[in-house]
Amino acid sequence: MPSSTDPRSRRRSKRVKMRVPVQVRLQDVNKQSVCELTHTIIVNSHGALILLAAVVSVNQIIRLENSNTKEELLCRVTSLGQNFMGKTQVGVEFIYPSPEFWRGEERSDDLKRL
Repeated sequence: MPSSTDPRSRRRSKRVKMRVPVQVRLQDVNKQSVCELTHTIIVNSHGALILLAAVVSVNQIIRLENSNTKEELLCRVTSLGQNFMGKTQVGVEFIYPSPEFWRGEERSDDLKRL
């Protein structure tokens, strides 16, 4: 098991708890377009943790739009976590790195270091 000093257990960027409204677009298993308004729980330079009612699978490609800035990126679902009030915690990573994606949000010291 990797230790906390092991490079394999280090994150690529700092996580910041932040609720950002997002719009998620995807295709369901029947190839139907789905659009869901939701929000982030945690953000970082490489992606986010979001709550999603739509059913997704690991490695599925989705579109994530920052509702405040209207910027949209392709993301890959990396993990499925706990269910909370009918929604699943979904980890997503940007297909192409975009450290500026969350920059339109409130300027906390933590966000400036992303």
